[in-house]
Order: sequence, then C-alpha cells, then structure tokens
Amino acid sequence: MSESATTPRTWSEPHAWLWVAPELAASQDWKVWLADGELELEKLADAAHRVLGEGRGAARAVTLDHQTHGVWRINRHGGLLGGLQGDRYASPDRLQQEVELAESLREEGVRTPRVLLALARKHGKKWRQHLVTEEVQNAQTVFDARENPAALQAAGVLMDQVFQLGLWATDLHPGNLLWRESDQTCWLIDLAGAKRLPKALDASQRAARIDRFFRFYRKHAGEEPQGADALRESLR
Repeated sequence: MSESATTPRTWSEPHAWLWVAPELAASQDWKVWLADGELELEKLADAAHRVLGEGRGAARAVTLDHQTHGVWRINRHGGLLGGLQGDRYASPDRLQQEVELAESLREEGVRTPRVLLALARKHGKKWRQHLVTEEVQNAQTVFDARENPAALQAAGVLMDQVFQLGLWATDLHPGNLLWRESDQTCWLIDLAGAKRLPKALDASQRAARIDRFFRFYRKHAGEEPQGADALRESLR
C-alpha cells in the first residue's frame, strides 16, 4: 500500500499551506492548489449549488475527486473580532490545530466528520483559512430536530463523551451538532477554536458548556426543549 493511501499529505510555501486526506492525496496534482485552491473551491461550490449551513459564514457543498461529498467552510472570527477581522488570521495555526483536533477526536471514537482538505492562503499580511469536511448526509441539526427526544438524548451522550475527553468547545450548541435519525447517531461539527484540555472538564467547565448549549434554544426557539432539565442533570 502506498504512503499516500494511508497518510495525509501536506504542501507548503511562504504564502500557502495545504492538507489533503489520504484517500484523496493521489487523485490529482494538489500542489497547484497552493496558488489556485480558493478559486477551485469557488468553482466546485458553484457547481454543487447547495448551501448546507449558516452561522458566521455559510457552509457550501463541494464534490472532491468527482465523488467525495464535502462541506466547505471559511473560518471567521466570532464576537468583537468578527466585526474587526472577519475571515483574516495572523497565521494558519488555528486551521492546523482544527485538523489535528478532528483527527485525534476521531481516533478516540468521537463522531465528527473527516477532514478532507484544509487550505490556508495569505492575502497581504493576513491569512484566509478554508476547511472541507465530509458531508454527513441525511442529517439535520439537533436544534432543528428539537421536537425529537431521541435527538436530544443522543446529543447528551456525545457531549458527555467529549467532556470526558477534555474538549473545550466554545461553540458547542445544538446548531453545531447533527442528528441522523436513520442510524440514531449524533455528530459534532465546527471545531474552530476548540481545544483539548489535559484532563476531563471539571464541574464548572461542564456547567458553562451546558448553559451555552441550552441558551441557544432559548435565544432561537424561545424555550428549552422537552427533556432539557433531565439532560442538564445527567451531564453535571
């Protein structure tokens, strides 16, 4: 078995950095994406013509290698920095950390989409960061499935799992969890800015993440879903 079939490939130059998943690495000359990758992603997204998510920036469908369905997102700052810096970063570091985190979580058994491609490109003194992850098909957000008690229960199981692994994710909310009813699975998406702590989250850290999770319901639906109190108690 060739190295490209078992390990990801990376390419870099002073103004660009590219990471490609092992199953895609041998499919084409990816090195040209250091210069043309942003344009190629735009072409693929225009061809697919599907918007898959909202938030700070719309996630758009792309098909890599003519058969691998992915979701393309451009990293953007949140909060006050979002209005000041938008999608510009000082370095590729945050994107590289997100790729490494996704890989490590998957190795631990967490359901989070595989990273297919990551590209950072320098514009002037700042960098734009692009991430393509495998599409979780036939799924909806846990927020959109808020009338389904099974979706909330599955979200609780996933949250407890990542809490035990020491994952601190500022955007851990029901809009960033996917529920697939066909196989009763819950998936964690959007790891931008998340990090692994040296040990499991303590009680206060768990409480902060749980409050963030349910605040999303109150803000966007006006109330918490049925079963919220029981789930909150089980996660403490």
